[in-house]
Amino acid sequence: MVEVVEDWNALVEHSRYCRNVIYRIDKTASGFRLRVRVGRFGWDKELSAKELEEKEAYLRQVGAVKVVESVPDELFFA
Repeated sequence: MVEVVEDWNALVEHSRYCRNVIYRIDKTASGFRLRVRVGRFGWDKELSAKELEEKEAYLRQVGAVKVVESVPDELFFA
C-alpha cells in the first residue's frame, strides 16, 4: 500500500533518507501525470510541461528510477 501525501516538499524531505525512489509519467489531455513513490509514501499530481521538467530534474538528481510499464508477475515471462 502507498500512503499518498499532498506536499511535494514532505516527499523531498523523506527522499533524503530513502534509497527506493521510483516515478512514472503519463501523458494526459491537459498535460502530464507524475506519480512518485518514496518508500511507502507517494505523490500523484497533474502538471504542466514546465512543472514536470522541474520535478523530473530533481528526481534524476536523487537517482530515481523511471518506471515505463507495470506488468503482473504471472504475465511478465508468459
